Amino acid sequence: MKTLTHNRRDVLRAFGAAAMLLTAPQALGQSAPSAPSTLGSPALGSSDLGVGVLYCGDRADFGFNQAHAEAARALTGLPGLRLEEREHAAGTLAATAEELVGPEGCRIVIVTAAGDALPGLLAQADAHRDTVFLFAGAPLDRERLPINTGFFEGYLEEAQHISGLVAGYASRAKTIGLVASHPAPDVLRCVNAFALGARRADSATALRVAFVGEAATPQQVAEAARALAEGGADVLAAQLDGARPVCEVAEAHGILCCGLHTDLSAFAPQGFLTGAEWAWERAYAETVALIAAGKPWKHLRQGGFDQGFVRNTAYGPAVGVEARAHADAARMQLANGNATVFRGPIQDNTGRTVVAKGKALRGGDAELGRMVWLADGVTEVGR
Repeated sequence: MKTLTHNRRDVLRAFGAAAMLLTAPQALGQSAPSAPSTLGSPALGSSDLGVGVLYCGDRADFGFNQAHAEAARALTGLPGLRLEEREHAAGTLAATAEELVGPEGCRIVIVTAAGDALPGLLAQADAHRDTVFLFAGAPLDRERLPINTGFFEGYLEEAQHISGLVAGYASRAKTIGLVASHPAPDVLRCVNAFALGARRADSATALRVAFVGEAATPQQVAEAARALAEGGADVLAAQLDGARPVCEVAEAHGILCCGLHTDLSAFAPQGFLTGAEWAWERAYAETVALIAAGKPWKHLRQGGFDQGFVRNTAYGPAVGVEARAHADAARMQLANGNATVFRGPIQDNTGRTVVAKGKALRGGDAELGRMVWLADGVTEVGR
């Protein structure tokens, strides 16, 4: 799975292994001076600043990579910028980065999902200190960050929570089906956030989860979605790279659905409710503009609704007035810091208290990165 959730897990693992390569640290989350004076220089043979984007898949995948592609397109509005994009770079990320830095003369390289290639990419960053490397995800080392490396981390679970709330209002069967990649902590936090939202709307709502694996094909995703629909779910959702098959199955079965990563409403015009989307445009544009101007920029940018890093897709026709009002209010509370998705008491699906009463786990809390449980009301298909 190449979503940010999977990427972040790989980043956490790989960053520690590659830390010895990095010798010019800066405090994470702090504004840092620009890299050497050549950083903002134009691309070779061009008057424009070269910005390269490495996609680990198809940039028109109606999923994770497309969300980044939409943000990359927003960069073209910045003056004096030349965009270089490379698709399907998984497995060759370091070599492709070398191409962007060398022959293409890019002075900023954005990587959508580094995964196991992170050590090689960090080695490239270490060898090319006049180029900034920006990654989707969060580093393990929260004390240091090399001067020419930055990370973006968005809290998608906030948007999934709102999607779940809307789905909870919409489900008449009080059974929602969700297709997910694998039970890694960052996948589980989104699954559980969705479930907690659905049960805010109606505590009787049950969420059935089908884990299909990180390498599941669109056909396998569709099969899992069909099984959930035929098993009684009247709303379908997803937490994996490509949710398009889930929405298509829902529409074919005449039931409702929630999208993921980018706007999928066109694939379920009758049954689409809302979706959890990334919103990287602001983070990309602000960071690139600061780097290009030689001004201080943050090495680690984290946030959810508060930073405008996530959003929900516009409501579909099946979303009622009460659901809209409740969802809008809940989103505003998350955005202004007056609420958090994981606020105790929360029990898992075995009845064990996993978040104590009065305790709140916010987006950057380390406990969320160690999540191994499914919330009360959530069952795994086949278990």
